[in-house]
Amino acid sequence: MACSRRTKLLLLLWLRRIRRRNTRRYWVHPIQQKRDSLGEFHHLYPQLIKDSEKFIKYFRMQKSSFSELQDICQDDLLKENTNYRKAISPIERLTVTLRFLATGESFQSLAFRFRLGHETVRRNVKETVHVLWRKLQPQDMPVPDKHSWEQIANGFQERWQFPLCAGAIDGKHVQLKAPVDSGSQYFNYKGHYSIVLMAICDAKFKFIVIDVGAYGSSSDGGIFQDSNFFQRLREKTLHLPDPIQIPNTNTIAPYVFVGDEAFPLLENLMRPFPLKELSDEKRIFNYRLSRARKQIECAFGVLSSMWRILRKPIEVQVDFATDIVKATCVLHNYIQNREPDRIKEMGNFEDDTNSTFTPTPARPGRRHTGDGKAVRNLLMKYFTSPTGSVHWQTNVLI
Repeated sequence: MACSRRTKLLLLLWLRRIRRRNTRRYWVHPIQQKRDSLGEFHHLYPQLIKDSEKFIKYFRMQKSSFSELQDICQDDLLKENTNYRKAISPIERLTVTLRFLATGESFQSLAFRFRLGHETVRRNVKETVHVLWRKLQPQDMPVPDKHSWEQIANGFQERWQFPLCAGAIDGKHVQLKAPVDSGSQYFNYKGHYSIVLMAICDAKFKFIVIDVGAYGSSSDGGIFQDSNFFQRLREKTLHLPDPIQIPNTNTIAPYVFVGDEAFPLLENLMRPFPLKELSDEKRIFNYRLSRARKQIECAFGVLSSMWRILRKPIEVQVDFATDIVKATCVLHNYIQNREPDRIKEMGNFEDDTNSTFTPTPARPGRRHTGDGKAVRNLLMKYFTSPTGSVHWQTNVLI
């Protein structure tokens, strides 16, 4: 009996301790009660709008772009006040999220800066990145149509002297903390957990198509062949224009994408010739392809320089991380569409060698088609002909 009574007393003490632990000391913490006067947004934003240069450094965009973004997302970010709490305004919700993406600061650090709760910041960022993608994607990363592909190809021809190029393709690892119950699926070749961003960009390093969330253990070629884009390419439902003459020739060729040696060689996808026993013609082709393909590397460099959340492990689960990456990509395009000159200046950014935003491994793709070989040979002959050559290309032969 004494033992039973003692057990009951211990149980009652344990339950009382649990209740105390779960009882809020404050409905709104005193630190957070002073958000309107001491929170970072409320005392810093009025000063930033008076200084255009510092505004850009803080928000990663000009005041006009930020104002438009606020208008676009306003209704979706609006929350009502309650009897117990004042809702966070849409502009402050947007500010917190942009600072998270721009700096990669932890939710806890941002919570102290903005005088918000840790969970409030996390939930706000999760909701806002989803809104950014949903509202911006239709206008700033629309599904390409025939006319869009033609415009992209014109850009590659004019800027990089590569005809009929519909885009440059590559992949990057985005490092994560270890996802729950992930096993080795997200464990990449560098010994980290990651998801993969596969992207195609135009001649001005704006993203045309992205595919986010593939397992970090996969290679470029494997991710590509599992992607929705590849399925549409194979089924010829991308609305690519019909094959046409290569400029100033009578040679008919299809529109193509350019990638590195990890990708398969297909009728509409070019990769370099293998490095063994390269003839001068093949070396020139590889050089010309590399010039066009470099735009996707520039795009990734600008992306991670602007949104530094990509340069450190993202401490959220996979679905949330996927939404974060998608938001950075569509914001990249949003700013590019409104501030092309400023983005152009950033085009020489190189990827930080210490960054966690790392290339996918270049495991040579084994798949190729006879049509792919034929198209590559056509382009090689064009690049080494008087019509298609550029005077500096022979420098690669020295």
